[in-house]
Amino acid sequence: MSLLKKLLMTALITGAMLGTGLAQASSAVSSACASLEFMAKMLAVNTLLPADRDSRHELQEMNQQMLALNRMACGPVLLTENARYSSHYDNGRLASSDLTQHAWYFPNGQLFVARPGRDTTLYYPNGQPMAYSWMRGGQTVYWPNGNPATFSFRTINEPWFYPDGHIVTYLAGVKGARWFYPFARLDGSIGQEMISSEWGKYDGWISYIQYTDRGLMYMKRERIRDKLVLSDEELLDVPGVLLMLTRMYQAPDDARQFIPGDGSITQLPW
Repeated sequence: MSLLKKLLMTALITGAMLGTGLAQASSAVSSACASLEFMAKMLAVNTLLPADRDSRHELQEMNQQMLALNRMACGPVLLTENARYSSHYDNGRLASSDLTQHAWYFPNGQLFVARPGRDTTLYYPNGQPMAYSWMRGGQTVYWPNGNPATFSFRTINEPWFYPDGHIVTYLAGVKGARWFYPFARLDGSIGQEMISSEWGKYDGWISYIQYTDRGLMYMKRERIRDKLVLSDEELLDVPGVLLMLTRMYQAPDDARQFIPGDGSITQLPW
């Protein structure tokens, strides 16, 4: 083999290795940003539907911490060397010494993830773990207040719970399953008021909250159409679906700031 051919082969191999390394680095950042996006949904739901002892001020402060990390690590369209290495917040704290390989931190110094894109623990800004083995399925996922959201994440036919412990659904990821509001039935019967007994199914029924002129709440049935028709895959993203519901009632949240402009609130972040 001539010297020129050897040099060409060496250059091609080196280029391929560099390309693979860059792709893996980009994938790691994308994975961590998608995880932060999902965490933002969890926080938004906990803020809008808190448990009795939850501090709204603490939840709002956590949102600001997460927004700062999102702007620093996930906001740039192109991850330049300046953005990748030794990123610092305005308060001087380190965000990461290398966004593609090393730990990410919130502005308050709390660890978010030890290695982006790896099967490791994810932490909320208050130190509460969201999941201990995030990249795996079948793991327990926690709300920011520490209560379990589900005992088997990314698993169909598994129950999900609201931040206060009320049941959301017994069958996540299943079109036509029963979903519930986090309050008792208005007719005084035992159980929770139902959102729908055939949630996500075209032409099914949803119980929509209405109020009388005197401020009394009642339920009005509406047909499930258009954006309320959901796939089994979309129904696995329970926090995203819950935010669709809260937005039906015009409750504001910041979760959209963590997703691309053309993304859906129910788009799966894994």
